[in-house]
Amino acid sequence: MRRMSFVLTCFLLCSTSAARGDDSLSLTGSLSARGVERQASDSVTEDPDLTGKVKLDAISSAWRFHSWLEGGWDGTVKWPPRDHSLVKNFDEVYQSNSPYVEFKELYITHSADNLDVRAGIQRFAWGRLDEYSPNDLLNPWDYTRFLRKPLEDRKIGVPSLSATLEKGDWITEAVWVPVLVPYRLPMPDERWAGSSLATMITRAVPNAVIVPHEPDLPDREINNSNVGVRVKRLGDIEWAINLFHGYDPRPVFKTTALTIVPSGGTIVIDPGYMPDFHKMSVIGIDAAAVSGDLSIRAEAAYAIDRYLNIRQELWGYPTILTPGIYPLNPIEQKHDTMDYGIGLDYRLFEDAMLTVQAQQTVIIGNVDLMYERKVETLLWSNAKITWMNQKIETNLNIAYNPEHGDSMVTMNAWYVFDDSWKAGVTAITLNGPAQSVFGSYSRNDQAEAEIVYAW
Repeated sequence: MRRMSFVLTCFLLCSTSAARGDDSLSLTGSLSARGVERQASDSVTEDPDLTGKVKLDAISSAWRFHSWLEGGWDGTVKWPPRDHSLVKNFDEVYQSNSPYVEFKELYITHSADNLDVRAGIQRFAWGRLDEYSPNDLLNPWDYTRFLRKPLEDRKIGVPSLSATLEKGDWITEAVWVPVLVPYRLPMPDERWAGSSLATMITRAVPNAVIVPHEPDLPDREINNSNVGVRVKRLGDIEWAINLFHGYDPRPVFKTTALTIVPSGGTIVIDPGYMPDFHKMSVIGIDAAAVSGDLSIRAEAAYAIDRYLNIRQELWGYPTILTPGIYPLNPIEQKHDTMDYGIGLDYRLFEDAMLTVQAQQTVIIGNVDLMYERKVETLLWSNAKITWMNQKIETNLNIAYNPEHGDSMVTMNAWYVFDDSWKAGVTAITLNGPAQSVFGSYSRNDQAEAEIVYAW
C-alpha cells in the first residue's frame, strides 16, 4: 500500500502542476478507475484497476521533449504480486507487478529543415489495418490484458533512434532499435493467460503451481538489433513500402521438458516451454484512399524465415500427468508467410461510422497437418454512434474467425459529463474451440464499468 500511495501521489502532483501560459509546455493526463464482473464462476477473478497517465511536451526552437508516463494498480495481477519491482523493464516477458510505473514514451526530437531526428523510448504505427497490422513490427505487445487493452495501450515503447525526411510528396522514415525488447505475457494463473498448455495443466493437476521460465534473450550487440525503413508517397492514393529486418515481435515458443515435482502440499510444474526469438525479413506495402464518406485501406506483408509453432497436440505431453521429467518434441518450424487485408470506413450519417475489415495469414509451402490451419482469416466489424450532441458514445465490435468458428463481441456505452469526466460500461463475450484466437478466452466473458477524469 505504501508503493500504491507513492504512485498516486506522483500522479496527483503532476496533475496539479501549473503549466506555463504559452505553447512551449503542455501537460495532459487522465486518471481512471475500472471494475470487472466475471460471467463464468470458474474463471479467474480480477481486482479493480486504477490507472494514471501523464503526458508532457516541451518545445524550444528546434528541440522537443516528450514523455508519456503510465502507472497505477493492475487488477489482473494475482495477489500477492510475484514481481516486487515498481518499474516495468525491457528484458522480461513475465512481469507480475502491481503497483507499477512504465514509460510508454520518452524521447527528444530535433528538427532541421525537412529532417526530424528522434532518440529515446518510442512507439511506431506502420501499416493501415486496425488491430493486427502485418507491417507494424517495431513494437512488441503487452498481452497481460490482451483483448481488453486498446492497441494504443498494448504497444510497448522501445529504446530506438529514428529519422524522418520529408521532400515534396515523399516521406522516408528509418528506425534503428539497438536491443531486443520482448513482449509481455500474463502468468499462467492470471485472467488473460487463456487456454494455454500451462493453464490446462493447472486445471488438470490439483494444488499445482506453474513456474514459467524467462527466455534467454539474444546478446545485446549491434548484430542483434532491429531495423526498418518506410517510404511513403502522399497523394489522392497514399501508399508506402515497408522494409523490416529483426526479431519477430509475435509470441513463439520452444520446448524443453515437462517437470512435475511434489513440494510440500503443492505440485510445482515447469510447463516445458518458454518464449523464443528469431530474426526474419519482411517486405510490405500499404495504401489508403478517401472518396467522400468512404475510405479504403489495404496492406500486405511477405515474411521470410518466420518461425511458427506446430499444433499443441504434437508437442509430446503425456496423457496422464504424474511426477517426473518428460522431454518434449521440437515444436518450431520455419516458413515464409503472407499477410494481407483490406478495410473500409464509411460514415453512415454525421454521428455514425461503420468499419469493416478482412485479413488473412497464409503459411507458404507444404505444411502437411502440422498446423491448426494453413490459412487463418479474421473478419472485423465496428459501428460507432454518438447521441444527444455527442453526450452518449456507443460502440459495437464483432470479430469472427471462420476457420475455427470462434468469435468476439464487445459492446460499450459512455456518458460524457463534461470535458473532464466520463463514465461507461462494457460487455464482452468470447466463443470458440480452445485453440482458436477468441475461443482460448471463452471463460473470460465479463461486464465492466469505468470512470475517467482527464485534464
